[in-house]
Amino acid sequence: MKNAEIARIFSEIADMLDFLGDSPFRVRAYRAAARYLMDMEEPIERVAEGGEKALEELPYIGHDLALKILEYLETGKVKKHEELKKKVPPGVLEVMRVPGVGPRTAKRLYDELGVDSLARLREVLESGEVLELSGFGEKKRQRLLHNLELVEAAGRRRPLGEVLWLARELVARLERLPQVEHAALAGSARRYKETVGDLDLLAASRRGRAVTDAFVRFPEVDEVLLAGASRATVFLKTGLQVDLKIVEPEAWGSGLQYFTGSKDHSIKLRALALDRGLKLNEYGVWKGAERVAGASEEEVYAALGLPWIPPPLREDRGEIEAAREGRLPQLVQLEQIRGDLQVHSTWSDGKATLEELARAAAARGYEYLAVTDHSPAVRVAGGVPPEKVAERIAAIRAVNEKTGGRPYLLAGAEVDILPDGSLDYPDEVLARLEIVLVSVHAHFDLDRERQTRRLLRALENPYVHVLAHPSARHLGKRGPIEADWEKVFQRARELGKAVEIDGYYARLDLPDALARRAGELGLMVSLSTDAHATDHLRYMELAVGTAQRAWLGPDRVLNTRSLKELQSWLAGVRG
Repeated sequence: MKNAEIARIFSEIADMLDFLGDSPFRVRAYRAAARYLMDMEEPIERVAEGGEKALEELPYIGHDLALKILEYLETGKVKKHEELKKKVPPGVLEVMRVPGVGPRTAKRLYDELGVDSLARLREVLESGEVLELSGFGEKKRQRLLHNLELVEAAGRRRPLGEVLWLARELVARLERLPQVEHAALAGSARRYKETVGDLDLLAASRRGRAVTDAFVRFPEVDEVLLAGASRATVFLKTGLQVDLKIVEPEAWGSGLQYFTGSKDHSIKLRALALDRGLKLNEYGVWKGAERVAGASEEEVYAALGLPWIPPPLREDRGEIEAAREGRLPQLVQLEQIRGDLQVHSTWSDGKATLEELARAAAARGYEYLAVTDHSPAVRVAGGVPPEKVAERIAAIRAVNEKTGGRPYLLAGAEVDILPDGSLDYPDEVLARLEIVLVSVHAHFDLDRERQTRRLLRALENPYVHVLAHPSARHLGKRGPIEADWEKVFQRARELGKAVEIDGYYARLDLPDALARRAGELGLMVSLSTDAHATDHLRYMELAVGTAQRAWLGPDRVLNTRSLKELQSWLAGVRG
């Protein structure tokens, strides 16, 4: 898929035009197209087979952008992008990616302080040199320094959802090579870790050189760092590093275990092997010179006296001890999910109509879908004002009548929690909704005590069902809010409310550690995608992966229930 590559180029064009003071309408057009391409599930090259007209039928892709997409697919470059790179100083794009550094600020920093890289930005912030500029006070300096640290961290690791589907495409292409017997995604991505530094792929073959020769010629590859008979390392055009390891088929299972990790998990397994007079490495389990296991992961774990341990648990957080004692949880599985409990339609900031959402949910075999458009406090989301809620509910019910309720669209809302803990809709509006999610979208900097009181008051509203993306974090951009989560979870349990794992790739919130604690305390957990387009429904896999890392079984997950069971639970919360 070239989607991510073209999205990156369009995003960079937007940044450079912004820096140069070009038309804001043109800048917004490029940004919108970049966001759409990044979220798009279908390969753009497949759409482009229909030519310019097929591309122009996509949202946000007009005539000019369609031509640029075709240009990239034909030449690997976009002329406009190359021209702008000659006009914008090197490194300025990176500086503009720091939250709080818009194009005007970036230009001032460059013109007056020579800031042309993240390193130089750090220098002027840490030295206090930036305070010489008008409008730059100590608070702003500290905030920019904090934001710079976030950007630098994001540069080292990427949200899993940004790369997972690209990784799957690479694996699928490996599997199609005649020399490959097996291929799989390994590393932290296989463990559904929320961010990844690079991708690890594994292939089983007796002709390793032929596999790596083919791999380094994949169209996504930009630079080859290493290509040998058993390993290849490349940089993709998106800047992502990918490592491919080749093992012989007899070592497929041991290689998959070894390259999946985690490091701490594998160290403990090797210690177990030594205790049993064995040796464990990527080539197998050995007793002296004899390989006694290695063809499958199940065989490897069995040789160590353990049942197979699911990859999301392999973090040395008690999983090996639980396996030895027969206490491994039966984890929730994607196929057990019967519906998505947070999606947004064109009634607020979603890109899909109610009918389109219903069709997309039906295609996934869902029984239900909670349509939870924003309340009006989130102005940029075009939230639904109270006087329009009845009209939106009627529209949802009309779709249910049309489809026979297959899937059933729940008339819900994602309602903002205001700074004092009150809600953005009055109770008479909340009472009309079938499911009410509450969430924080502003005032992230309240201290721990005030933030905790805010969440508790929201949960205590009798019409509320779910605390959505509770920590309000945004990977690489914003850290979590400060709250006493033990107190929040305890109160939610007392009230019979659920907490959410939001599977949107930039959130994954609750994070796995907090979600595990919520499960231990007996809370119900709601899984969602926070979808704003039909393509986003695929992020349920990320929500499930996070739930698995949190040791959650289907009994703790709200949307493994049938529609009738879900409706009973929703009614029970309100007493």
